[in-house]
Amino acid sequence: VITSQTDAIDGKRATLYKVDMELIGLENNQKVWIDTKEIKKLVEQKKNSW
Repeated sequence: VITSQTDAIDGKRATLYKVDMELIGLENNQKVWIDTKEIKKLVEQKKNSW
């Protein structure tokens, strides 16, 4: 499952991505590995000037 949350203020934007992963064994149909990773990306947008 991948979810994202975005927050922006004053030309800066932060997006947080969260990935939930599971590995299920084929022989016994049990979860053999579970992990969660979070990635944060910061973006600064320049203001347009004419």
